[in-house]
Amino acid sequence: MRVNTSTAFCLNCGCERDYKKVSKRVEIEVREIRFEYVETAAKCIDCGDELYVPELNDENAQAREDAYRKAAGLITVESIQAITKKYNIGAGPLAQALGFGEVTINRYLAGQIPSKGHSEILLEVLASFKKMQEYLEINGDSISPVAYRKCRKKLDEFNGLYGDRKIEVVTRYFLNKVSDITPLALQKLLYYAQAFYYTLFGEELFLDDCQAWAHGPVYPDVYYKFKPYGYNPIDAPALDAEEDLSELTNREVDFLNAVISAFACYSGTALETMTHNEKPWIDTRGNLLPGDRSVTIIAKEAIHSYFHKMAEYHNIVNPCDMENYSKAMIDRLL
Repeated sequence: MRVNTSTAFCLNCGCERDYKKVSKRVEIEVREIRFEYVETAAKCIDCGDELYVPELNDENAQAREDAYRKAAGLITVESIQAITKKYNIGAGPLAQALGFGEVTINRYLAGQIPSKGHSEILLEVLASFKKMQEYLEINGDSISPVAYRKCRKKLDEFNGLYGDRKIEVVTRYFLNKVSDITPLALQKLLYYAQAFYYTLFGEELFLDDCQAWAHGPVYPDVYYKFKPYGYNPIDAPALDAEEDLSELTNREVDFLNAVISAFACYSGTALETMTHNEKPWIDTRGNLLPGDRSVTIIAKEAIHSYFHKMAEYHNIVNPCDMENYSKAMIDRLL
């Protein structure tokens, strides 16, 4: 229990008195969700009565709301603000573009707790600009031409930065070459491919950023494309195999085959465990709890630094040497 002192008016004593702030953990249930938060009370030092301190009341209400949002997996006000900034779109147009009522986002920004369904959509577009692009194309007629153009310009900038095809080409190559691959395993193959390609050749295989999700590094646009498969193997046909090969260099094809050899022999869960023991994911997650949601990008510089050190330690000088790393990690962790 933590105790601090300050002053406030005590009704029992009839004058200004020192009080101590007493903090304790409180467990409550709201809408069938149990959660804990830290609540702070003000106690008069002289008589022991609990004092009313408006600031503490507001802090307790905010702490309770924040804890509930976290336990329920709901988006925060700050994250909604980040969406409007990311896509250069106002609250009203954003609500209409997502198919909500026009004032819905403004209500959420004012503190109203969003519904689970709305929260999931907002978290999707925060994580993935392509999901925002999908909603804008579906509901773009609902917003003003000016708002549409401003948002469309930001989306075009993201497309220009990350490209429309390269990560999709690499994804389809893995789907064509690896049988019974799950969305979880696919994410980790993409991560190790991007990490080791830069380590070995000094350039990016593709430009997309990955985020430090609870189950390891994730490329959101690929995730949402294959989300319906859950933990099951992806059985959708991987089309355009010949076209993909024409867009990959011989070096890239040889490298991707080596990634498959080094990592695809392990389950998605095993690969997840590997990433959970690597510095880039650990440092990016920070103090988050294991199941907490996050869309924080794992900095490419952190990935480059870590895997450069691993390449030196495990004597990785050619793509086929990546097995030195994967085998050592599996032996140590599983």
